[in-house]
Amino acid sequence: MPEVELVAGFCPDKTLSELERGSSSVPEATIALLDDRTNNGTNSVSRGYLGPLTAHKLYLELKKDRFPPENDTSARNNHTATSQSQPPARRLNADRRLLFITDLDHWSMMVLVSTLSIHQAKALRDSLYRHLAFRGFLGSTYLPSGFSTFQLAFDLPYYAFRVAPCHSPPHDHRKRKSAGSEALRNITDLSFLVRKPKCPVPPTTKAYLCEAQTTVLISGADPWRWVAYCFVDTYFESEDRRESVDAYDEDVVIDDESNVCFQPDPFTTAESEADHPVLDPREYFLIVLESRLRQAKYEWSNLATNMEASINEYINTCPITMTDPPSTPPDDPLAVRQSRSWAVRTKKLLRPLIQKLEATINQLDSLKTDKTFATLVGRADRFISEIGDHTKRLRGSLEDLENLCKACDGYIDDLSFYLNHEGNRDAKIQAQMASFAQNMSFLIVGLLSPIAVAAGVLSMHQQAIPAPLGPNARSFFGLIIILMVAVWSTIGVMVHWKRISQRMTDIFKVILADDVDLERQQE
Repeated sequence: MPEVELVAGFCPDKTLSELERGSSSVPEATIALLDDRTNNGTNSVSRGYLGPLTAHKLYLELKKDRFPPENDTSARNNHTATSQSQPPARRLNADRRLLFITDLDHWSMMVLVSTLSIHQAKALRDSLYRHLAFRGFLGSTYLPSGFSTFQLAFDLPYYAFRVAPCHSPPHDHRKRKSAGSEALRNITDLSFLVRKPKCPVPPTTKAYLCEAQTTVLISGADPWRWVAYCFVDTYFESEDRRESVDAYDEDVVIDDESNVCFQPDPFTTAESEADHPVLDPREYFLIVLESRLRQAKYEWSNLATNMEASINEYINTCPITMTDPPSTPPDDPLAVRQSRSWAVRTKKLLRPLIQKLEATINQLDSLKTDKTFATLVGRADRFISEIGDHTKRLRGSLEDLENLCKACDGYIDDLSFYLNHEGNRDAKIQAQMASFAQNMSFLIVGLLSPIAVAAGVLSMHQQAIPAPLGPNARSFFGLIIILMVAVWSTIGVMVHWKRISQRMTDIFKVILADDVDLERQQE
């Protein structure tokens, strides 16, 4: 599906009008953090901490001018009060803007689409498309001078392995408009990976495989004026562990004079302080990539570990493939076919995981040859090195998933061999039963038929009985013997007909050869 259609199809038709008038249908949940600051290359001043924002409040903030005119004093900056003796301070420029959004839905997307500048439209459209399509990416277009807009972007798709109560599974409330009731992210129930016990007890929890993605885009006209977007999926986490704007807001420290003393940076999962901003967009991109990649690395490692434990336990507890089974393997081809179907289903589940992780690793490898970051000095080398270390760990998870796929292949081969062996055994049994049925048929024809025919002939009217037979025991037993000889002779001829016909053919060939020789001698 083209980018524009997918992005547009995610937003209902009436979203913008409801958003503009603050309709009651707009959710009141806080979903965004906005951090606007000045940037002259060396210093940065905040325009003020806004706190968690709803979709409607975010819309109102983004509709305001990033670069207000000199006479604009409509808002205070950095929580500084103005006195009657001092003129109102001019509203600061938002040279460096950070926008953090959790679980991007059609409301927050409409906020972005309806407020972005034309210079960032293409870059943001591409990032939104990849985020909705669950596609990975890492790339940059960076020109240190000129009027072209630079772009630094990465998309990290991953799968989160989560165990949740059966009555409360992970749920993504975001729906695709073009696909009916289909959720934006797929959630797979992994309960089939566990072998069912003979005396099943209803489970209280289940394992789930949840699609998730982190998308970051930094775009601007030059290194001093740029906007950074960060979209993270958190729907799969429980409330007490979920990464949310409210959780980041709880970590903000404000003194008695309403000045912000500490403000975490959500882009880096609160590992850095927003009040000590990194002003170079390239360096900030690497810092965010390293932080978010570490998070994705953990999820891939956690997934590989849990999948390995479940799959190996299922395979190792199969009585058919065990080297020393505790009991005799079940003679049940249906159960074997079910196990084979399990292996095929598991392999089908592993294949897209391997493809997604392999593509992510290939994209991260391209960072080594990206000239955009070649001229950076200072901490950039350390972050590039750490990104390389995370990539190596991802390769380890990839190898684990590939080995699980190979284990499923071996398991399928073992079960197929067992099924073939059982099939051959069944064929032999059926052949034996057919031979037994044939022998019984011969027995019935050879023993019972002469008796029945003899009894039928001698039970006729005396005048109809052919001479020298009569209605007496001697004739009865004599006729039985004659009929048995005739029947068994016929059966013998039928059974050995091929050999008899071959023998007769050989005899006729000899006779014909003698006749030909005799004719030649006479000539």
